[in-house]
Amino acid sequence: MNESALLEDLRSLMAEIFRVAPDQIGPEAQLGELPQWDSMAHMDLMVALESRFGIEISAETISQLTSFPSIHAHIKNRSHV
Repeated sequence: MNESALLEDLRSLMAEIFRVAPDQIGPEAQLGELPQWDSMAHMDLMVALESRFGIEISAETISQLTSFPSIHAHIKNRSHV
């Protein structure tokens, strides 16, 4: 998967979890910025990320993945995109 495909896939997944249009997920989106991105939706997102990208996210890491850039970097590092 190339960089632009990863960004698009991540944005689409987040939009699906938060039930918003993909264009509402900006490049600097972060936890709490969207009303839909609350603590429960954050956990749903973590489970979806594990499933979609075939990665494991530790409890420690969950608390660090609170923005689009941090999630993108984590996936990129774990999936070697």
